[in-house]
Amino acid sequence: MSTETQNNTLTSSAKKAKLVRTDNVRVRRETKKKILTDLAQLNKKDFGRKLTVDDYVQLAISLIKPELLEQLKEQSLSNRDRMELKYKEYCSKHGKISKDEFIGLLLASGQSGKA
Repeated sequence: MSTETQNNTLTSSAKKAKLVRTDNVRVRRETKKKILTDLAQLNKKDFGRKLTVDDYVQLAISLIKPELLEQLKEQSLSNRDRMELKYKEYCSKHGKISKDEFIGLLLASGQSGKA
């Protein structure tokens, strides 16, 4: 391949890369079905442009408050994760102890993670 042909190929590849403005996101089938059902209803109108999945998602994201993001973060924690957080919190307040001693304190206090 000549240098000129390589440059043209690289230039067209770079242009194509710049033009792509979308990306894929994986969601559950039920989620996709709900979004597409809502969009079908929203797009039953006489005037205006067709609404897209991107319009729908951008609106949803704009409505999410920081408290809800924190709630999502909390929901992602396992019991082991919560225990690890409580352990680190306890160690920072009361000094370093072993995890075994910490578990003993939890069991002795009879509290659910509030040492």
